[in-house]
Amino acid sequence: MTIKVRGVAYHFELHQEDPALPTLVLLHGFMGSGEVFEHLIENLKEYCNPVTIDLLGHGQSEGAELHYRFSTKEQVADLSKLISEQLHVPLFLYGYSMGGRLALQLSIHRSDLFKGLILESATFGIEGETERQARQALDARRADAITGNFEGFLTEWQQKPMFRSANIAPSFMENMMNIQMNQDPFWLSNALLGFGTGTMPCVKDRLSEIPIPVQLIAGKNDSKFLHINNQMEKELTDGSFTIVEDAGHRIHLEQPKKLNRILKSFIQNHS
Repeated sequence: MTIKVRGVAYHFELHQEDPALPTLVLLHGFMGSGEVFEHLIENLKEYCNPVTIDLLGHGQSEGAELHYRFSTKEQVADLSKLISEQLHVPLFLYGYSMGGRLALQLSIHRSDLFKGLILESATFGIEGETERQARQALDARRADAITGNFEGFLTEWQQKPMFRSANIAPSFMENMMNIQMNQDPFWLSNALLGFGTGTMPCVKDRLSEIPIPVQLIAGKNDSKFLHINNQMEKELTDGSFTIVEDAGHRIHLEQPKKLNRILKSFIQNHS
């Protein structure tokens, strides 16, 4: 289904509409789309109504000419409007990596829309100004690389240590790579400039404001995000942190059965 949201066409899928079950919205990571979760949908439908959204400039959703349109403020406004007008609220919200950062921002600005928040391999942002500026510069170089040589960028991106894993099924990997290759490079470039980790407001000092339960998830082999999520758990009022064995950054691809058990337990316990 595609609808206009604040002047931009957003694509989302309602995979099931059972009034007896709670709704779960899933937000993908950078260069992804709702299709990255297709292998999870059948299991999710046993205990919730899964909804996948292609984020701004990704998958079948439109992007924008100006990278400001990808900013935290703009995307939070988009998704708040889409969710509140198209879905039954309050609902559960899940986000992976970039989608997790956006889900976190949504839960801070519009907690009234949600029953619970699940974050896979997510971060609250970068605290130090020097580190933030360094990350902005890195994302600017990556944005240039995307528009200059997208195929070369994809090859380099897939070789990043955080994405190396022997646990991902070949069919999952093939699907993910097809999704990445079919993206619009210009819109991805703007997504990095407008909503990169260095550009997104750091919300570490606002985590205690989140009034809903939060489930944090990170892979045992993802040392950077283990550290970040340990910090997040300490700041949250109602947060729990689960470490997934034999997994790195992409738990939904590396350990989908374990992820499903975590999601099922969290949703059933808080419905």
